[in-house]
Amino acid sequence: MAPWKWHHLLLAAALAVVLATTLSLRGLAFAQTQPQLVSAYLASGLPTADPTAAAWGRANPVEVPLTAQNIVLPMLGTGSIPTIQVRSLNDGAWIAFRLEWADATKNDKAIAQDQFRDAAAIQLPLNQTVPGVCMGVRGQPVNLWHWKADWQNDIDNGFQDLFAAYPNFWKDYYPFAVGTPPFKAPVDFAGPDARRFLVGWAVGNPLSDPARVTPVEELVAEGFGSATHRVQQTVLGRGVWAAGKWSVVFARPLRTSEQTQAQLAPGGKGIIAVAAWDGANMEVGARKQVSADLALTIAGPTGAPQAAAEAPAQGANYWWLAIPVGLAALVIGSGLAGMLMTIYYRSRPRP
Repeated sequence: MAPWKWHHLLLAAALAVVLATTLSLRGLAFAQTQPQLVSAYLASGLPTADPTAAAWGRANPVEVPLTAQNIVLPMLGTGSIPTIQVRSLNDGAWIAFRLEWADATKNDKAIAQDQFRDAAAIQLPLNQTVPGVCMGVRGQPVNLWHWKADWQNDIDNGFQDLFAAYPNFWKDYYPFAVGTPPFKAPVDFAGPDARRFLVGWAVGNPLSDPARVTPVEELVAEGFGSATHRVQQTVLGRGVWAAGKWSVVFARPLRTSEQTQAQLAPGGKGIIAVAAWDGANMEVGARKQVSADLALTIAGPTGAPQAAAEAPAQGANYWWLAIPVGLAALVIGSGLAGMLMTIYYRSRPRP
């Protein structure tokens, strides 16, 4: 190959690496074909907590591929949920999403050490004009809606305490608890003195709350390991397992007054991604299956989409750093390419 071709190829490779890194640090991604999800407009009767409602037939389903998370530890070697079906409806004030996927086993307990729950989540960048990157990046957070099958079990059948995992467990006395053994939370621990002996609940740990009103936990994240429980929980939901499938609904007002929530516009556009966990495959935390971004269109009464509103500023915008970084990359890449070219030609046998 001619010297100039080697030089140009090496230079292009160096620039591509630096450019991709720079855009990733900004929270941007290269344009790619995205699945298109349309939230159909429904004038009344929005099913905010019923995944079996007939109204879901008004929403076109989108089959979204999932891949095993293999970027950060703990990684998922082999996924067990290849695709997940997504639908959406809105009534101009609220928006609802329905996720459906095949799961042969119902895993709705996470009490014992070897128990893992089924779960699903939706990710919405706070700035709906910028694609989401993994679990967000600093200055570009994401809003997470995480449905948990064990929380659903708590709501449907009462709080699942140690008795559910260990039937022979027995505690014959709790100070200040009312009733008789075996005591049940939360009814036997209504008083503040009794609650102190349920330490997780007493300090406000959402995983220990026996009086849940929604099976969906709402969080905000700015990168891996940064997911934080929001004090104000506004996402409703419900999951139903039947015939080897989970069907889960998430619902929330399109617009809120919270800066740590994604703001959606009636008749607007946005971006979402989804994830799922299979408890039978010991999936938890980062061990999950994730999708790429979906382009979301929120149909209004007229069906005409509008531009999505940009979220309130969450930090400084450092786009200008791309200019000096790009120039530096050009200089470094040229020098590196020239050095490699020189080494290559000096190492060639001379006639």
